[in-house]
Amino acid sequence: MKNFIQSLENEFVEKNQEKTTFSIRLSVKEDLILQEIAESFDMSRQELLHRLITEQIIVPWKKRFEEQANEELEEVDAEQSTQYFLLNTNKVNDIDDHDFMLEKQVAAAFEDGYKEKIAKFKKGDWVFLYESGQGIVAFGQASGKLEKAPHYGREDKTYYQRLEGFTRLSKAIKASEVKRILNRSFPFAQTLARIADGEKLLLEVKK
Repeated sequence: MKNFIQSLENEFVEKNQEKTTFSIRLSVKEDLILQEIAESFDMSRQELLHRLITEQIIVPWKKRFEEQANEELEEVDAEQSTQYFLLNTNKVNDIDDHDFMLEKQVAAAFEDGYKEKIAKFKKGDWVFLYESGQGIVAFGQASGKLEKAPHYGREDKTYYQRLEGFTRLSKAIKASEVKRILNRSFPFAQTLARIADGEKLLLEVKK
């Protein structure tokens, strides 16, 4: 039952996501072949390409970094005085979640398996809010107090901590710039990732 309900919730979120379009150039021959493949499965070309992009590009790409991000979170040292985290604002899944974090000045997560990670923040830990497609748009220090709120009528599905000294950047720090500062790649698509050398990023955002 739980998996069925979760599936319905995921479908609801997917249907209500903001959509965008893009175009690609194909030769006449390629377009005819694509049309033939799509028709053989009773699909449109757009549906076929959407499935291809989602299943063969986006899902493997996100999975590539998921284990790395989870391993880094497991390595969190409870005795370490200050730690640094990058939290995705969930804009690609739900613009309301993104707006909730920026307007309420909080670090939040909304789904089982992700929302519990908000409890990892200790008072004084730095949290950078990352907006997909833009970059780091805000930052602040965790209050250390886990709070809960409803999410689309589901009780206690939003887990959040208030961010003290919340600062919204006038210009986002793009992913490429973050990689330059840290001198390495980073799992931006993950809900939450720890930044072992986050003091480098803090110095940059405070300039």
